[in-house]
Amino acid sequence: MTINIKDIAEKDRNSVLHPFTQLKDFASGKLGEPTIVETGKGIRIQDAYGNQLIDGFAGLYCVNVGYGRTEVADAISRQAYRLAYYHSYAAHTTDELAILSDRLVKMAPGKMSKVFYGMSGSDANETQAKLVWYYNNLRGKPTKKKIISRERGYHGCSVVSGSMTGMSFYHDHMDLPLPQITHTGVPHHYWGANPGETEREFSARRAVELDQLIEQLGPDNVGGFIAEPVLGTGGITPPPEGYWEAIQAVLKKHDVLLIADEVITGFGRTGSMFGSQHYGIEPDLITVAKGLTSAYFPSRPRSSARRSIRCWKTGPTGSAPSRMAIPIPAIRSAQLRPTPYSTLSRRKICRGTPAMLAPISRRSSRKNSRNCQSSARCGVLA
Repeated sequence: MTINIKDIAEKDRNSVLHPFTQLKDFASGKLGEPTIVETGKGIRIQDAYGNQLIDGFAGLYCVNVGYGRTEVADAISRQAYRLAYYHSYAAHTTDELAILSDRLVKMAPGKMSKVFYGMSGSDANETQAKLVWYYNNLRGKPTKKKIISRERGYHGCSVVSGSMTGMSFYHDHMDLPLPQITHTGVPHHYWGANPGETEREFSARRAVELDQLIEQLGPDNVGGFIAEPVLGTGGITPPPEGYWEAIQAVLKKHDVLLIADEVITGFGRTGSMFGSQHYGIEPDLITVAKGLTSAYFPSRPRSSARRSIRCWKTGPTGSAPSRMAIPIPAIRSAQLRPTPYSTLSRRKICRGTPAMLAPISRRSSRKNSRNCQSSARCGVLA
């Protein structure tokens, strides 16, 4: 397909509102022309001029099986012809939805019991906040509502999830963060350690700071703690030694639900199926999203632990979370066979095959991803 590059660039400049773009400089042409991406195959994308580029970001940390997988396109097509959509309200389901949910619950870390679907990671974390609040209302703890996130953590850019995100430029001029959200210190040893402080000592100090923050806010007022197993947008940095062990002890002490945001780390990116498994995290709630479908189709399942589900079952029917419809096409494209491709490392390239569900279940795929872990210490994780 031949396109008029100048015409497309002009249409884009005049009609598209690009996120994370200096709008004035883009509109004036100071930033140059938009990068028009035409095709993709494996780890590479190709622009309108025919230049092939290695997509080290995998889209936005999401194209886990690579571009151009015809199996996914075929699965989407087949399902669209069969049944493009149906909701899950009032106990409606489809075979694909039930089969996928059963599979996700069985592979998830912790004691997960149910999967709840939506359209994006921001949407998922928005729902997580509602579920924390709902859970504590049903337990007769109506003040236990504050959610603690971390400085430099990323959890989305909607109203609640944007408040959870711990970077000021997501808040500036947006009247965020909301008062229900507060932040604790970033788990970045290189930036935050005192002179001579080991990783374990640093992790212990971060845990003490979290404990003190909960005491300051009041344990009866703090309902949840949300964090990425690996710091993503805020630095692409794995946790320091002993961090999750120390943090989880504080959360259990104060009866605070742990929300593991696995939007980036889910489905093989760390070498384990989930980052929580890789770092010994036992979450109460799990957020996953675009990696499940390799971003070929928007989806954001999130999982809930059994103790939460038992409590929710006591609530009135009308109090269930509101976002319950799910688009069905190609959800089970998870049965792909992997095509080896590369992920970035300290030495620029190392072998790895993050892929969807069945492929990632293979030990060889996860082992290759684990080979990249030393590079992650240097701040680079594909």
